[in-house]
Amino acid sequence: MQRLNTRSLVLCALFCALIAVGAQVTVPIPYGAITLQLFFALLASFVLPPLQSLAALAAYLLLGLVGAPVFAGFSGGLSTVTTPTFGFITGMVLGAPLTSLLYRRLKRRLRAFPAALLSGLVGIALVYLCGAVHGYLILRLVLAQEVTLSFILWNWCLIYLPFDAAKLLAAASIAPPLLRRLPASGR
Repeated sequence: MQRLNTRSLVLCALFCALIAVGAQVTVPIPYGAITLQLFFALLASFVLPPLQSLAALAAYLLLGLVGAPVFAGFSGGLSTVTTPTFGFITGMVLGAPLTSLLYRRLKRRLRAFPAALLSGLVGIALVYLCGAVHGYLILRLVLAQEVTLSFILWNWCLIYLPFDAAKLLAAASIAPPLLRRLPASGR
């Protein structure tokens, strides 16, 4: 197992903090909010190697679950697991190392920007899948609401798509120059 050096720990902590701050930049919509969490999660996936991106996102998740107000709306604690939109957070945690790994592999064949776009799309798809499944289960089983597949697809995925596409474009544009300015160790 790869050991984390000081530089790696600092970058993981920095991205954990950026994701926490990004969660507070919110635009409310009917069944959730548009935040900058995904933007910083994607950026972490492009800048950090897979295990480090997982560490940054897992630290963010754990901070929130133990009660630190790092989730959207300055929320935190175990009760957030029962909110309909919590699945997006778990999707980001699962998607970060996958996106990072895919980005690094695609960069061998493609330029950095298209590699980031393709790997980011896969990451966003996983976030949407986790968010939709969790939202459906919470609405049906915990909140006892009647929901349909079209309701979930529209309110948990499609409504966010234009905003998440813009976040992906921004992260894919920022990551290559940022990577060039970081020291090469740990990438």
